[in-house]
Amino acid sequence: MYWLSIENICCTLLGYSLSYVELVGTVTGLVSVWLAARANILTWPVGIINVLAFFILFYQVRLYSDMALQVYFLATTIYG
Repeated sequence: MYWLSIENICCTLLGYSLSYVELVGTVTGLVSVWLAARANILTWPVGIINVLAFFILFYQVRLYSDMALQVYFLATTIYG
């Protein structure tokens, strides 16, 4: 079992099991919004990590339409 699997649980918050890939996606999403509000150039690389984490997550839970939406988000993040 590798660390990007949704089966690899990081912690449990209020009865919800949180995997490492969900944790990375959530934290990088929050940091990306914070950096965007401060007009920091690091918004883009952090946003790309966020999109990739959620792409992996949606693939594993078989939410293919949301996974395809992450491709669009990746394109708009790279475009800036």
